[in-house]
Amino acid sequence: MRFIIPLLVLSAYCSAASAALGGAPTDFGAKDSGRQVRSLAASKNGSSYNVTESTLSSGTVVKEYAAAGVVFAVSWKGPSMPDLQTLLGKHGETLNAQAARKPKAGNSQVSVNQADVVIHSGGHMRAYTGSAYLPSELPAGFTADDIQ
Repeated sequence: MRFIIPLLVLSAYCSAASAALGGAPTDFGAKDSGRQVRSLAASKNGSSYNVTESTLSSGTVVKEYAAAGVVFAVSWKGPSMPDLQTLLGKHGETLNAQAARKPKAGNSQVSVNQADVVIHSGGHMRAYTGSAYLPSELPAGFTADDIQ
């Protein structure tokens, strides 16, 4: 019994820290006590998906698009950058590698366009935006233009 409680605490922590993009939907920003969450069911051209919108205490809005138990796209917009490592999961390293190749002077736009992931991130202080999606996981009829 004395091992069960620490195991439950550890498993809860691990599930909250699991990757969002390409993984099961998470409770993004769960540690942010001031956040607000709204979930919507949506459909387009016969395919259905869920959109979970989290407004963080900073005012940044994060959306996770999921179908068949997999987050296939995410977007963010607001005054501060969300935790992209958590939001992008293993694809966060791809974004970091691309950002490291860019000159640092005045350009905060970073784009990754690979077969397995597409990421766009940019903005300036108090106005950050971005989106990421997995082309192979997009539901039928859903396009990158549908990510808001």
